[in-house]
Amino acid sequence: MTNLYNILYATAQRQPAKVAVCDCEKHLQVTYSQLVERIDSLAERLQDSGISPGACVGLHIASGLNYIVTTYALWKLSACVVPIPLELAPREKRQICQRIAIGAVVSNDRSVSFLSGMEVKEVARVGSCRIIHLAPLREHPDGFEEINAAFIRFSSGTTGTAKGIVLSHESIFDRIHAANTGLRLTPEDRVVWLLSMAYHFAVSIVAYLTFGATIILHKRAIDLGRAVIEDAADQGATIVYGSPSHYDLMARDRSGRQIESLRLAISTATALSADTAEAFLERFGVPLTQAYGIIEIGLPCINLRYAAEKMDSVGQPLKGFEVRLVDHIEPSGMSSIGFRGKGFLDAYYDPWQTRAEIMQDGWFYTGDLGEIDNDGSVYIRGRASEMINVGGMKFFPREVEDVLTSHPAIEQAVVFAARQGNAREFACAQVVSRTDVKNLPSPAELRQFCAKRLAHFKVPQVVEFVTTLERTASGKILRRAVVREL
Repeated sequence: MTNLYNILYATAQRQPAKVAVCDCEKHLQVTYSQLVERIDSLAERLQDSGISPGACVGLHIASGLNYIVTTYALWKLSACVVPIPLELAPREKRQICQRIAIGAVVSNDRSVSFLSGMEVKEVARVGSCRIIHLAPLREHPDGFEEINAAFIRFSSGTTGTAKGIVLSHESIFDRIHAANTGLRLTPEDRVVWLLSMAYHFAVSIVAYLTFGATIILHKRAIDLGRAVIEDAADQGATIVYGSPSHYDLMARDRSGRQIESLRLAISTATALSADTAEAFLERFGVPLTQAYGIIEIGLPCINLRYAAEKMDSVGQPLKGFEVRLVDHIEPSGMSSIGFRGKGFLDAYYDPWQTRAEIMQDGWFYTGDLGEIDNDGSVYIRGRASEMINVGGMKFFPREVEDVLTSHPAIEQAVVFAARQGNAREFACAQVVSRTDVKNLPSPAELRQFCAKRLAHFKVPQVVEFVTTLERTASGKILRRAVVREL
């Protein structure tokens, strides 16, 4: 059976002195041989504490070197890692423990109040972490033991109930090799990491270490954009992997510092705006490359060929993936997007569904709607569940959001469906103003701004200013939290 720890160990054998992780905050560099030594030491202590092969272990620790070491230590013991993101509310963390047969939680966070009500069998301390052994609230579904499970990760739940996605060591191995047909990672690459490891580990972090690259963990700072630029430049970064919000901060930096070694800037987690893409290109001379990542299937598309010309595209399918559109929807002109290829999920945990039951004739349909142009570039226009229907006229929130954020006073916007009683649906918007704007437009003026640029049925009937937009821990707008009756 494949084990991702063994894959990392083989990489370390080839290049023991190569730096695997550079922690700029702690001024620490860890070579591949040192990384494996840390993993081996922790695995031995975890085993002594009672972690056994086949155990499902909740991982409740902060992103960083320790996250990497703990994940691989659990994999060495043939345990299955269940990320419990620190960013989640206690109720959401508790739901993960209730829906999965978790036998232990590894935590370096002071608060584990989300375990309230669960039977704690034993608590051990390993370094800075507590190992909390639990009496699972349920048993694994029939068929789970047949999967060489490495990961059970919950989807972000932006528009509905989060799902537990089961990934085997074999599936992760397949998807990182598929992703690398586009990323072309080598030991010469140095990757600045900006995202949450609880949400972005099974393709990216594993790929970087499998192919021998160096992971750069940036230092914390109030001026995050400048800190990332400085660390990337000082460490000779070749790749930056982040979200649009990170790149927006970097593009706004006025220090003039460049990243001469940069060859690729990957944008993922949420849709990339044209303003951010253009500003980053102008500031650094490198186009932002939008990637389409889905926990169920990996990284099927990266906009490598047309990043500068088609900034709103997620690119063409990588080698080994096929894409198709079905169920054309009028009048939007959009269709449902399906993919076929290697490295797809092995199962949904609760309710249990096998890969064969999930896939439709070998195809996985993402729930996203979009288009494909003559060059084969894929465009994601929205999710079917997010589409707003005003008197039979359907449209996606993003189109209206793009108009709102093009106003010089508006920083962010979310558009959503609402209704009053049993009346028909209509569009509403929440907006966040730019901090440097003194005279804000009124809601009526923003509606007029939209009316000049959009069809009448797309203009939000209600516009309200808010200080922040509610998002998931992975950075996506939480639309289901703002859809409401007025």
